[in-house]
Amino acid sequence: MIRNEREIGFDVDAYTARLIGRENVSKLEGAILELVKNAYDADARTIFLYYSQIQNCIYIMDNGTGMEERIIRKHWMTIGNSSKKSTYITARQRIQTGAKGIGRFALDRISDHCHMLTISEAGSLEWVVDWRDFDDTRNLSDVKAKLYDSDETLLSFVEIAAWPNRQMAQWLSGEWEEFGKTGTVFCLKDLRDEWNEKTVEKIRTHLENLLPPDVVEDFTIYLFSDETKASAAKILSSHIYSSDYQIRFRVRDDMLYTSIWRNEFDFGLEEEMILQAVKFDAEEQPYFHGTPKKIQLPIASIGAPNSSGNLIGNFDGILYFNKNSVTEQDQKKFYYKDSVGRRNLTKDFGGVKIYRDHFRVRPYGDYGDNDFDWLELSARRNRQPAGLGHKNGRWRVSADQLVGIINISRENKNLEDAANRNGIQDGAGFNQLKAILLAVIDEFERDRQFVGRKLAEYAKEKDQLQEELQRLHQMAEERRRWEEERQQKKNPEQNRDSQENFDSDAPMVDPNYAEGIIKSLEQKQDQEIQDLLDEIKMLQTLATTGIITNMFMHEMRTLTNTIGQELDSAYESIVYDKDPDSALENIQNAIECKKNFASWFGVTIDSIKKDKRKRKNHNIMQLLQSFLSIWKSILIKQGITLTDTYEPFQDNAIEFRCYAFDVENVISNLISNSLYSFDREQEEKLEKKEIRIHITQEDGGFVIDYSDTGWGLSDQYKKRPEIILEAFETDKCGMLPAEEGTGMGMWIINKTILEYNGSIDLSKNKTLQIGFAVLLKFGGSDV
Repeated sequence: MIRNEREIGFDVDAYTARLIGRENVSKLEGAILELVKNAYDADARTIFLYYSQIQNCIYIMDNGTGMEERIIRKHWMTIGNSSKKSTYITARQRIQTGAKGIGRFALDRISDHCHMLTISEAGSLEWVVDWRDFDDTRNLSDVKAKLYDSDETLLSFVEIAAWPNRQMAQWLSGEWEEFGKTGTVFCLKDLRDEWNEKTVEKIRTHLENLLPPDVVEDFTIYLFSDETKASAAKILSSHIYSSDYQIRFRVRDDMLYTSIWRNEFDFGLEEEMILQAVKFDAEEQPYFHGTPKKIQLPIASIGAPNSSGNLIGNFDGILYFNKNSVTEQDQKKFYYKDSVGRRNLTKDFGGVKIYRDHFRVRPYGDYGDNDFDWLELSARRNRQPAGLGHKNGRWRVSADQLVGIINISRENKNLEDAANRNGIQDGAGFNQLKAILLAVIDEFERDRQFVGRKLAEYAKEKDQLQEELQRLHQMAEERRRWEEERQQKKNPEQNRDSQENFDSDAPMVDPNYAEGIIKSLEQKQDQEIQDLLDEIKMLQTLATTGIITNMFMHEMRTLTNTIGQELDSAYESIVYDKDPDSALENIQNAIECKKNFASWFGVTIDSIKKDKRKRKNHNIMQLLQSFLSIWKSILIKQGITLTDTYEPFQDNAIEFRCYAFDVENVISNLISNSLYSFDREQEEKLEKKEIRIHITQEDGGFVIDYSDTGWGLSDQYKKRPEIILEAFETDKCGMLPAEEGTGMGMWIINKTILEYNGSIDLSKNKTLQIGFAVLLKFGGSDV
């Protein structure tokens, strides 16, 4: 076979190149922003954008460094070959924003015809292109632009003397000397969009959000039309004038530093009395007077346990929280500052925005856009919708209450722009960015709810006191009226009769009688409350049962299948093989599996038996020994040793009045957490798996000293282990969905201990290198 081998090259259709540009700069405002960023990258201090309705054209002029012919040929005219890829620090020490070499297609998006004058230190050049040439089906290399030398200045090129806006022309002519001799100007004709004042205002709004407030001081943007006055042409960044909370953060190397300012509360002249009554200690009080609360977290502790360190690099940001509305009742309860007439900050500014080297990364935070809530704060709030003063649930901020500025840089790793200039590429870096921001937001939410819970409890106590005072006032008023009526009687006999009649009717106003009625109502209310508490306890027990059952579901299924297989084999041995010995062996195996089932039932189904739902005196030693013996039979099969010890006294009895399932729930949830910790994937293996429980008597109650040899708390909880006591707080993230923690186990434990006037001490975990430890104190029997 004769082969005539030859090489053929790739080429690009000119229309295809144009489509690439339009995919990347699809909107008019996006095209304008690209040209503004190009001016910034060229070290311009000022850029002017002028739409002339009379001339039906747009002028865009900056005082940057301009371009010499080499740059125009090698980079400006070569698609994808940006001069900013490797060298992106400018003479003014700016980090350039562009790098893909396709931003010039923004000109194509705006108009069909472009005429550019660029003046550099090397001289002046004019560049002319008609983008309609790309519509033909010829190859890209066949499309030509015109380039020639020029003796024009920037002002003469735009024919400023002929501008319809004479005020702007005169002002610009007088000020130009200050702006410099180099720069670039575009004259764009045959516009693709219908331009009018509404279009100009839309562009103005996007430019106001282009730069972060109060950050870029040496870059000014002017936008005007034929009617704009010089005083109104300057673009001012959207400012944030006030907020209820301000949260600043910065990531440096492997640490997250967060500072939280409270600016929401106003206690007035009664501040000292209120802070003492609410029990804000000396450490907390300065946080109401401009002192920020500072928190440090290692990056490795954010997200899944044992996650990688900082994948992004250093960055920082600031978040602002503002209530959109407040009821009169909440205003009084939480001592909020007056917010009447406050602007809707979210509508004015947007949401949480990202800025790369001082320029917006759209569309994050754009109000009304799908990516406004890119941190999914609304979904997060829907999962945990508790109010600010809720005793147990977590309060979460909603997306329309939070605005912010996230400052990233081109130097940040793993945060590259998407190819279409619409956001950041998904990946590990962007996921970590979101996880860090949610960690910052979580600290703010925790602080605000800490204050809210205390103020809500104080308000409740005040309301109860006020009701009592009002009741006594009414009784005193009734007594006063009776005294007045008696004094009006002139006949002493009548007075005596009146007194007798009044005394006979005294139950209507007598304090003792009224108190009796109130006590009766209180008893009825107490019974209703007790019924609700019993129902809640049952739900807590069922929740614990669900946690345990879910953990061992695989083993339960295995036991079920094994029992079935053994019984099938026994049947076959008897009916077909006539082998009773083999059948007996199969049955004995099935019975052994049944015993294992009995152990599971002992810590799950048996926990809701009726006799365990009665509050009575229990011998704690006997209660725990019996319950832990069931757990031991389960754990030993997992290769886990459980040791329980008791300090003998009072004839080896620790009498305590409680619900049996309360104590059992505490133990089961602790053991459940230990099992998760033992199974956590680590590069190293645990030398041993042990659980130790030591019980002692103390002050009419008892203390459980619990510890294990697992991997312990992850770094995110080491410094503040008390956080794990809150609802939905879990140290078991990053697992398979079926194994992910609920965040309810330690919350149930904490709630149970508090009901028995007890306390929880997790402080040992701050210094433990491995393992978990907790000291649980159950209070006296007068609960």
